[in-house]
Amino acid sequence: MTTSKFWLELSDRHRADLDRYGHEAIKRRQAFKYFNWNWRWKYAHKSEQLRFLLTHMHPADLFAAMAPAILDDAAWAGAPLGKADRWLYTFAVRLLWQYAAEHGSAEVLALEEPEQGAPLPVHWRGRLISQDLANSALEIRAMQRALGNQKPQRIVEVGAGYGRNAYALLSIYPECHYTIIDIEPALSISREYLLRLFPAERLTFLDALQLPAELPNVSLALSISSLQEMKPEVVQGYLELFDRIAAGGVVYLKQWTSWRNPVDGVTLTFESYPFPRRWRSLFSERAPVQTRFTQAAWSVPGKAT
Repeated sequence: MTTSKFWLELSDRHRADLDRYGHEAIKRRQAFKYFNWNWRWKYAHKSEQLRFLLTHMHPADLFAAMAPAILDDAAWAGAPLGKADRWLYTFAVRLLWQYAAEHGSAEVLALEEPEQGAPLPVHWRGRLISQDLANSALEIRAMQRALGNQKPQRIVEVGAGYGRNAYALLSIYPECHYTIIDIEPALSISREYLLRLFPAERLTFLDALQLPAELPNVSLALSISSLQEMKPEVVQGYLELFDRIAAGGVVYLKQWTSWRNPVDGVTLTFESYPFPRRWRSLFSERAPVQTRFTQAAWSVPGKAT
């Protein structure tokens, strides 16, 4: 697989950030580049996510989410948020957690947020919570809708960030094996993070630019907020890869409904992706909370043609 100029430039910025702050602070730095949203008062009036959460929340939960928060500089060291924005971030994560508690995977929300990577000090109702676990709970609940009663034995993810969904899926499916396909430095970040939490034999890490000709068949193939950053021919290559390796299984995607890649000058829409015609659609819908995203799942027939 080749990659886009956007990915190459993004990788350079991520590498510089990693060199400066190290792996120990990935949840305070890298996570904000891997689907962890940086809520600020300056942009709060434009936030569709906040609007969604505020309009889907019971007044009692809104009031509860305003409970005192940890805001001091020492607790938030290294995070790119001032004190006022720390309160807004905490409030928004609490709302997201409450929404996920009502609509997401209870198994995922029951997991502890790992101390690895220095999670932000967002507490509510007696426990440490995170935006990442809440988002994973919503996404994995959608995956479980597609899987039905099937427990995936092998999972592959393209563009896994630091490994938030890998952590959740490996935890709730203790018999499964997880393969991550990514580019550097994201691949090294997820490797460093996950290998401190799980045995090495449960994980495989593959460089997207040097994929082997053959990969094992999987029960679940997924990608979240990655395809729109690729060139069209690369998107097609990954969908063809999923068609081969997820035969007899499920594909789950959550991508921007429409997004313009400013570096490569390409606009990709979800509906324009070249999904194999033989895939059977299980659902396609606007994603909850991140309403500019579409999430969809397909079952893939058992034998690729």
